[in-house]
Amino acid sequence: MTLTSIAASLGNFSWGLALGFSLAIVVLISLFLLLALPKKELELTVKDTVRRAFKGEQVSSGIRLGSGRWTSRATLEVLSAPEGLETAIQGEERDRTLAVRSIYSGVYKGITLKVGILDPLGLFARKEVHELQVSYEFLPTSLLAGKGPLRLTALIPGDYPGGRRGSGQEFYATEPYGSSSNSKDIMWKRQAKLPYESLMVRAGEANIPEQLSVCFVERMETDPKRLPRWMDLASEALASVGLPVVSTGITLRVTHAKKDGATVAEARDLGGLASLIMKIWSDVEAGTTDTERDRPDMVITAEEETQAPETMRLVLEKPSVILCGSRGRRDVQGTNVVFYTGHEDVSNLVASVLSR
Repeated sequence: MTLTSIAASLGNFSWGLALGFSLAIVVLISLFLLLALPKKELELTVKDTVRRAFKGEQVSSGIRLGSGRWTSRATLEVLSAPEGLETAIQGEERDRTLAVRSIYSGVYKGITLKVGILDPLGLFARKEVHELQVSYEFLPTSLLAGKGPLRLTALIPGDYPGGRRGSGQEFYATEPYGSSSNSKDIMWKRQAKLPYESLMVRAGEANIPEQLSVCFVERMETDPKRLPRWMDLASEALASVGLPVVSTGITLRVTHAKKDGATVAEARDLGGLASLIMKIWSDVEAGTTDTERDRPDMVITAEEETQAPETMRLVLEKPSVILCGSRGRRDVQGTNVVFYTGHEDVSNLVASVLSR
């Protein structure tokens, strides 16, 4: 080997070494830029913290990564989601959204996403796991049922007066005859003694109450795998009971009796009823309401809950809706009990309670 060839080899080696060193410096700088990236640049934010839809519908939440400067180098992946939710990342770069759908009604939280950001050279990735601070509320489809008038059974004169004017027979005042008055209520004998030209009619006190109180009993531990189905069935039952109540102008009061206490919610219209059902499944701190002393008009509970003596006593004392699967055991016997699998009509039971 000549001196010329040796010099050429050394020159090529030096050039290669310099090139490799330069590339290493570039790679280290790229890695440093990735590692020095502020943690807030990897945080995920969504526009709306609460999304509401009916079960079966799909809702989408726009996702923003940090300041948005590294969005084109970011990857998003759904790491975990509550049982019963179907999730998918849609869109590209700045227009990415999280699509969520549920076949069950209820409130769902705790979706976690894995965020990955590549360095400028695309050689390294920095990954973080974030839980989205979003609550997805899926309403029961029973709320979509027609709001036809509730057919009440014959009223019993004088029983359980509601404290307002209505079709009862408890006489408590007189008033001039009007377009809404009944000719049967005209006080003919008293009219003959009165100097008034207008006819006077008796005003009766309504038997229909201004409020219907429902005790929703949930004290036993529920298998996490069965929880979505349980939430859905209970939500549909509450909607089926509450819809004819609020549509009739009556306030619905629900006491959610849990193992560690109870929470109370009220509804006066359809919107309030939807919020009431969602509140039942929200993480609200339980109070100390004594459901046995709260004098409920109706009871809603699951068939397995009736194994508890205090729950069984409530069911036997009050008209009840018993939640059960398609193969319900029907262990509880009673004429004022509806075994509910998601399709049964409870309006007759509600009407009988309101017109007692």
